[in-house]
Amino acid sequence: MTLLYVFPHPDDESFGPGPAIARQTREGHDVHVLTLTKGGATKVRHDLGLSVDEMGEVRAKETACAVEALGGTLTILDFPDGGLADLDPRDLEHVVERKIEAVAPDVVVTYAPHGNSVHPDHLVAHAVVKRAYCAACDEMAGRSPRRLAFFTLIEGEIEDNPAGLRGSPRDAIGAVVPFSDADREAGEAALACYETYREVVEAHQPLRQVADGVAFVLFQERYDAPLDSLTDDLHDEG
Repeated sequence: MTLLYVFPHPDDESFGPGPAIARQTREGHDVHVLTLTKGGATKVRHDLGLSVDEMGEVRAKETACAVEALGGTLTILDFPDGGLADLDPRDLEHVVERKIEAVAPDVVVTYAPHGNSVHPDHLVAHAVVKRAYCAACDEMAGRSPRRLAFFTLIEGEIEDNPAGLRGSPRDAIGAVVPFSDADREAGEAALACYETYREVVEAHQPLRQVADGVAFVLFQERYDAPLDSLTDDLHDEG
């Protein structure tokens, strides 16, 4: 099947979802990652003496390395990092809609409603992708995506919570995707691509938060027990 991950920043695909993406590509699924910004406004740039544009180019290269390590295909855009809330959301929605039309994914993935953090770009990404998904379901007859999944952590189970992370209640979780040692290694290789964020990775240990599987809330779907794959229980139309 085809999966499309849409996140606002470089490293969003690796700070948690990485091992699930690695599993999906290992199993033969076609995984695409759409990153809305180059992440150049990060405070890390001050330590490196780089401008926003220079940092963005560095981060874009790191993201390409990370997505290659996970086995996916990357498209990275250049909307203003930290400024998504200031844009006309319809402009972002149109970009995501066009990507959905081009890729025709079975599953679309983005952040949960709370964004997993307080970053405004995460919240905007959730809202924009949800609207684009719903529009695609209305307009792409026979080719529309069949599931919208929100990457999340599990409330009350965030270890040490080093960055004020937020989670979703366990009873809202629709899928928990376990992964192999090889998938975890691919996730670690992806994180290692973010050389400019080495101290952040070491301090936060993002894969520690998904040690028991990568959790997702499924939009308008409920199951008595969480699925163990984002492609489970999807049936061919017709």
